[in-house]
Amino acid sequence: MISQKLAVQCLAEEMRGCPVPTVPEQFQHKRFAEHDSVFFGHVPVRAHKLANRWQFDESEVRTAGRTIVALPWDPSDLVDPRPHSPGKPKPATPARTGWREQIRRWADHAGFVMRMKNGCSCGTSCQRRSDGWALPCGLTPEGLLQCCANHSIACVLPVPTLVWSHDTWLIPRTLALILDQWEEAETALAASSHVCGTCGAHSTDSTWHTSTTSGWKVICPACAAAGLRRYQQELAGATYAGVRERGPRAEDFLCAICEPARPAAAWDHCHEHGLIRGPLCGSCNTMEGQGKEFLARKGSVQHLLNCNDCRAHRTLPPHHRIAALRRHLHLERGLQGCDVPMHMCVSVTEVADSGYECTVRCFGQRSSSRLRLTAAEAEHILARTAESGML
Repeated sequence: MISQKLAVQCLAEEMRGCPVPTVPEQFQHKRFAEHDSVFFGHVPVRAHKLANRWQFDESEVRTAGRTIVALPWDPSDLVDPRPHSPGKPKPATPARTGWREQIRRWADHAGFVMRMKNGCSCGTSCQRRSDGWALPCGLTPEGLLQCCANHSIACVLPVPTLVWSHDTWLIPRTLALILDQWEEAETALAASSHVCGTCGAHSTDSTWHTSTTSGWKVICPACAAAGLRRYQQELAGATYAGVRERGPRAEDFLCAICEPARPAAAWDHCHEHGLIRGPLCGSCNTMEGQGKEFLARKGSVQHLLNCNDCRAHRTLPPHHRIAALRRHLHLERGLQGCDVPMHMCVSVTEVADSGYECTVRCFGQRSSSRLRLTAAEAEHILARTAESGML
């Protein structure tokens, strides 16, 4: 296995001298991708998560590069990109993966930028018809190239290869073939990412996706509950260092916060005392680490106090103190039933050693509520929050 950086170097070596316009340096696994494959052109390369880092099989990476190099390339062999003849209904193209629509959006945005910069003398609203393929008003081929020459799709650069006519644009046949095959494969992988890997049930519910140490895992709530264990405080008082070395694995448990429970991905632990709190899925673990919205989740305070030392001192971890104040003010002064993230409704700013300046305004409230909490009042709120987690 090789790192993402080495994968880019391998692709650059394989593509040396290749006339197909590609950008190997953009070969990378996107953070919120729906699957674990990264495309180089129309060739998918499986990404493997090892020690929380994405890695690739070197032979697969080089094969992807050689596949593109082996394609015939004639920039003068052009095809019309329009997927339908005039007068016929336009086929449904997934907006998420349609490369034709992506290029049209680039052109529309570039046209808007040029009109804002230079103005437009055509005397119209400058809005393109939904079936238009020509350059939008105010944009020239040179202007599009200036704005979008480095825009890529699956590590391929389409814009520098385009040839413009009065009513559409033309693209080299090889590039159209690459992008058509990429679009088909990407759509198939995205669809398969919604299928439970255990029972085969299908859903568009993103909560079925669980990040694990080896990549994404898709499992429905029923299969998760049937195949994994609920945490019953088996590791109360255990240190994270000891559990990390000797197990058990967090992946064998359900998330202690999610409902319905998702598979856990990591052992959440108190960074102040080094003690295990319980298993969390990747999403909950990230949310706990950020400290902004974790306390809005049901059972979150009890979970934080699963650290025996925090429980003994009846205190919350330092990075949750502001969130606890925000939570209290959101419940006390915010709009009842407001489900907007707390940090968007409540601001809490510490003022030296004299307390906190606070502002509360939920979406839908006409005016904001401003108040100042003294240090003593803040400590009282924090103590009450901790006590609520002791029940």
